Order: sequence, then C-alpha cells, then structure tokens
Amino acid sequence: MNLRRLQYFVKIVDVGSLTQAADVLHVAQPALSQQLATLEGEVRQQLLVRTKSGVVPTEAGKVLYRHAQLILRQCDQALADMNAAAKNISGAVAVGLAPGTAAAGLALPLLRAVWARHPGILLYLNETYGTTLSELVMNGRMDLAVLYGGKTAVHGLAHRPCVRCSW
Repeated sequence: MNLRRLQYFVKIVDVGSLTQAADVLHVAQPALSQQLATLEGEVRQQLLVRTKSGVVPTEAGKVLYRHAQLILRQCDQALADMNAAAKNISGAVAVGLAPGTAAAGLALPLLRAVWARHPGILLYLNETYGTTLSELVMNGRMDLAVLYGGKTAVHGLAHRPCVRCSW
C-alpha cells in the first residue's frame, strides 16, 4: 500500500464517485480505476461496490477508509512537525561564565535574547573559573564560555573578544 493510493481511495469514498473523484484529483478516470484495482489486489479484497449512483464501500472498504483517514492525518502531522522543526532551532546550550568578567552583566540579557529569538533553546548557564570552563569546552561538555584574558592561545579553542578595556 502506498500513500497516494490511500489518498485516492479516501477521496473516492468521500465523493462517492470515481468520475467525480478523478475530476477533483485531476487524474484521468481510467488511471484512478487502475490505482483502485491495484489497491484491491494488494489487500486481496473488494473495497468498493459500483452502483448506478456511484460507489459505496464494502465492509472491508469501510475498515480501510477509517484507517486510511488516520494514516493520512498522521502523515500530514508528521510533515507539519518536521517543517516546524526545520524552522525552529531547539535543544540545550551550555554557556559558561567566568567570575570577574562582564559575563555577570550579560547573563540576563543573554537569557532574554535567546528566549525571544529561539524559544526552543534551553539555555544552561554555569559560573566557574576560566580554566575549568576551558576544559569543559574542550571536552564538549560546554558549548561556549565567556572568559577573561584571551591573550594566551589554548589549543583547540577559538577566542573572540566581546569586551575590550582601554586601560
């Protein structure tokens, strides 16, 4: 069973006519009939009965119709969730702040800015000494840190100044 055949089947039952369903789906009626025949072959049961006024589902067709509606709804929801996930950044981010830096004054504005721009991010702030923060960043247990100094290069870390003093 594939999703397209299930979509076609649901539309045929909804409309009650192969011809009208073909018009709504913008599919040639013989192609739609072929898709229905393939679906019936896959499930090895007749799903629809043709009448003078259109088609009606068999008992097996009614069961498949209920399940197909749920399956299609879940697929639509999965696509919507994936699209939302792709648009929104989310996850945990650990930020270290060294005491004695301007970091203490950055903590609250940083929390507010991250929350406003990326509400899916859970920000963890950790205040400890610079050497410990450097080790945590190097070990991958901290995503970034605001440190003092920065004149001495530490292998494996990239430094970018965020505040410069002119004393």
